[in-house]
Amino acid sequence: MVGEGAFVGCRPVATRLFETRAAVLQAVAEERIELAAKRLRQAFADYDDIEDALVRGSLKSMVVGRSDAVLDDIQQQADHSVDQYMFRGSPRAQELMVDLWGPLLDTARAEGKVRDSIGNGRAVEWIRNVHAMLTMRVDYSETKAAEMLRDFLVLAIIQSPR
Repeated sequence: MVGEGAFVGCRPVATRLFETRAAVLQAVAEERIELAAKRLRQAFADYDDIEDALVRGSLKSMVVGRSDAVLDDIQQQADHSVDQYMFRGSPRAQELMVDLWGPLLDTARAEGKVRDSIGNGRAVEWIRNVHAMLTMRVDYSETKAAEMLRDFLVLAIIQSPR
């Protein structure tokens, strides 16, 4: 067994692997997002309508994210770099979300339901931003969040009727 003083003068492992506390939190958040994406994959495969997917899939994504105690703890940190990460994400977080949302967006695009000017990467960036904003609004009920998603997220991505 290692005594209390064994690491005096040694940097903790986390600070040797990561330059800052924020970098550690972001790395852990990315791992948790990857686990959440795996949990959501089957639910997303069951959606056959893009409008329904944008609302119900978003709500499900937020429930999965909030139910992850580690990810929730990270999001509750007072460090603004964590807030920025939740909005900005990372290339890996973007890739995970494009993998999750891409098939739905591709199908809807083939059906003429997604605006031509919005590629999957851009749509996912907007979806991620909306999710981050709604996740911070703990005062919103599921009904209120669904209303916001229908009024703003769906209308931003779907092709308006001609």
